[in-house]
Amino acid sequence: MSVTLTNALGRLITFLLPHESYCVARGACACGVQPGRGGRRLPSSLTLATGVTLEDVPEAALSVPAVAAAIRQGEVTLKRQAPTAPPSSPPSTAPEASPRASRKKRGAS
Repeated sequence: MSVTLTNALGRLITFLLPHESYCVARGACACGVQPGRGGRRLPSSLTLATGVTLEDVPEAALSVPAVAAAIRQGEVTLKRQAPTAPPSSPPSTAPEASPRASRKKRGAS
């Protein structure tokens, strides 16, 4: 399930998404790996510009303490998205023929 986050603060906000909270809640590592130095992990980040709404944010972002605090303080607004169901094909109904369309015009053969 994903969420929509909106920056309500009036300035740029950037959140680091630490491996210990974000990746664990996500169930997969989203960290980058720095070459050399033993392959040290670099956390992902989430940036929201002023007034920007970011859709389809993984719900795991809510497990990051800084994100949760910003939502509680009203700096970021949260909207949960309902899971999208696959589009079902509507029942096919043939358009009704108009009585006028079935009549021939005068002089037409």
